[in-house]
This record gives sequence, structure tokens and C-alpha cells, in this order.
Amino acid sequence: MIKKTLLVLLTLLFTNTSLSADFYYSGGKKHTLKKIKASRALGANSEQSFETQHGTIVKVNSGLIVSFSDKSIKKSIEEKYNLNFIKSLTENMYLYKVKDASKTVEITNLIYNEKGVAFCHPDFQRTKKSRDLSTNDPLLWDSWHLFDHWYDDGGDINVEQAWKYTKGAGVKVAVYDQGIDINHPDLRENIIAFKNYNDPISDIPYSDDDTKWHGTACTGIIAARENRIGSVGIAPLSSIYAVGYSESNISKDIEAYKWLMEEGVSVINNSWGSYSSLDAYNEIFKLLATEGRNGKGVILIFAAGNERTNLDAQGINDESESPYVLSIAASTRQNTIAQYSNFGTAVDFTAPGGEGESGIITTDASGNLGYNSSNYTTNFIGTSAAAPLVTGTVALMLATNPKLTRDEIFNILKSTAQKKGNYTYDQNGHNVHWGYGKIDAGRAVEVAHSYGNSNLKNFARTMFNNLLN
Repeated sequence: MIKKTLLVLLTLLFTNTSLSADFYYSGGKKHTLKKIKASRALGANSEQSFETQHGTIVKVNSGLIVSFSDKSIKKSIEEKYNLNFIKSLTENMYLYKVKDASKTVEITNLIYNEKGVAFCHPDFQRTKKSRDLSTNDPLLWDSWHLFDHWYDDGGDINVEQAWKYTKGAGVKVAVYDQGIDINHPDLRENIIAFKNYNDPISDIPYSDDDTKWHGTACTGIIAARENRIGSVGIAPLSSIYAVGYSESNISKDIEAYKWLMEEGVSVINNSWGSYSSLDAYNEIFKLLATEGRNGKGVILIFAAGNERTNLDAQGINDESESPYVLSIAASTRQNTIAQYSNFGTAVDFTAPGGEGESGIITTDASGNLGYNSSNYTTNFIGTSAAAPLVTGTVALMLATNPKLTRDEIFNILKSTAQKKGNYTYDQNGHNVHWGYGKIDAGRAVEVAHSYGNSNLKNFARTMFNNLLN
């Protein structure tokens, strides 16, 4: 409480502003907002647009999200600030509306400073940025990211070894993205459920006029069916939840994640980011990571981003930096870090994301929609492509050993990842560009299969062989 009070007072002192100034608090830090659209007559239902420190455009209406560290004050806060209760987002997180939308930012800052409040910020409306660098190069069969028999540059993730054990049957995987073609001939058999949190009219995770088919490419990398047509995903027998993400209020994202947890989803792919994450996201990520899968933890995979940006830089607070997610950078066919890939202490692992003419082959929207005028694309590039490869690897690990906890999965990936490049790794085996190394699906699944086995001799032999290799 003292720390929060001092933060507010220092902000007022050094910015020479009032509590109605344009900023908000998240992660215990002040984040400034630059108003980019103002009305001369702000009414009770007015919507205001702002630009964040990193250039993200956000809109603020009458909605705000509050989390209480002491729920005994909930009623008094509601009465003091005349809040209209909308719904519970989690056990400790609530969505409210204020009567005057022009006062939303001011009221959230006042509530933030109340004793017993964990955090409070507007229910921002904002557009997520997909993390791909796709082009329209001609179609060419080339699954080098899975196994590279043609050139043997070593840029693949050794999936053939993993497939000796499983192809992902029985594992529920969610793709939280935009434009997922649920009728694609290479995906429809594996999609067992779908919702759209961006479209209030239809549950289908795309619109008829949708030109954004990013989610179709991500889904294909994970679960394109092994059916003698098109491409093959890393976990071709996994069960997919295709979920269209919200491009408006973050409260819809919270609802989506909570629904996926209730549905028993094991791993969620997120090939997007904003560079301006919020406490509400961290709260729901924590809930999934600690309570999902009956306490074993849901594994959240996030793409690290494609701007060659240092995520540790001041003013950047990306979703991929949350301690409750796995942050994935991108490598090339030649086993180098992709030039576009973001870096920083939050990066956990690297996987093939492609570069130049060596992109990732995957599914595209059917017909003339999507990146190419066919059902597939061979140049899906970016950390958006790298993240699904890790998601698929985790699905294979859970298929062969569903008892694995989130922490055990992380430790297995860490112990089996390949240290690549002329980079220095710290004493914990981490590098800001590669994380703990490039994912090796074959070794990870092999260890996962033996992990916890009563035959400790076989498990020890497997670990020893991995260290030698």
C-alpha cells in the first residue's frame, strides 16, 4: 500500500498533473497515454482513443477491471465510485462500468490507490498484432522445419524421432487467433470445438469477408491432418479448439481463456502480442498456469515478436514476458537466429520461424482467400510460425505422458533444447536470443515418455544419452 501511494504521489509531483491525467497502472508501473482523439463535448457514453508508449492504439469506454487483494472492501469500492457491476471474470477479478466514460481513466487511477485493491485499469479496446512476416511466394513442398532430408542443415526440430512415440492423439490444443478456416480439408477433422470472441453474431472464428487468415496458418503447423493431401502438422492427431480472439475489449479475452480452461484444454497457442500487456492478462495467465488441468497447469505459448526488439527495453511490457507463459523466438533453416526475432531475458525457447525464401509450409484459407490463391502457403514466416511448433511439441509430450505438470514440461524442454550459435549462455543455460536453446521435439518426447516411469534405470539412460548428444 505504501509503495503504491508513493508511486502515485511521485507521479503527481514530477508530472505536474492531476489524477485525471492520461496514464494507467499495470505491473506496478505507470504507463502514459497520449490522447489522439478528443471530443469537445464528452458525454457519459463517449469513447476516447489513446496511443501507448509503444505506439499501440487503445480505446477507453466506460468499462474497467478491478482485482481485489481484500474482497471485504468490494462493496464499499462499488458504492464510493458508483460502479455498475457487470460480471465476475475470475474469483478475484471483476468487470464494472462507470456512469461517465470520460472519467474512466481518472477513476481507475483512484481505485488503484485504494487499500485492498490488487490492480485496476480500463477494459481497454485494442487491436492485437499478428506475429507473422508472410509473403506470397509460389507453393513449394518443403517441410524443413519438421525434418530436412534435402539439405540436412539441421534447422528442423527432429519430429521423426517424436513420432515413434505419438502423433498427439487425445490432447486438446487451443489456437487463439484470427481467421481460422474450420472447414479447411486439412483441418476440419481435428477441430472439435470453435468460438468467436470478436463477432457478437456468429460463433464461427472468421467472417465471410474476413481477409485475415493468420490463425489458419498457425493451426496447420500444429495439426494439419495426415491424410495424403497438403501439409502435415507436428501433432496431426491432436484435437483443436479454434477460437477467434477479441479485437476489442480485453475482458472478452479473459472470458475466452477461462472457457478454454473449463473445457480442459492442455496447451494454448498465442501467435500475437501488443507490447503493452496488462495486469488482467497476467492474472488470467496465472490462473491457467496454476489451476488449469486439475492443478497440473495449462501451458500458454506466446510468440516473442518480429521487430528485432529488446523486450527488456524501457516501456515494453509484452504478453510474451509474463512469467506464466513460454516465450518463443524464431530460428532459420541454417540454425541461426532470424534477423527479425525479438530478444530478451523473457525468451524461453527458439523454434524454426523461417527467413527469406525458406518459410514454413502450412495451411492457408481455402480457395482464393488467405495468403495465396490455394489451400496452402510455403512462406509463412515469423515467431507466429515458431510458437505453434512448440505448442505441437508440448501436445506430443502430453500425449505420451498426460500426467506431466507445467513445470515438468518446462524442465524437460529446457534439458533437451539444443544450444546453437556462437552465443554465450549464462550459468542457468539461458541466452537472450535463443532462450534455453532450440526445441528438439524428438528428445523432448523421448524424455517425457520415460519421465516418472517406475523403471528409473531406463529414464536415467535416456537423460544420459540426451546429454551426450
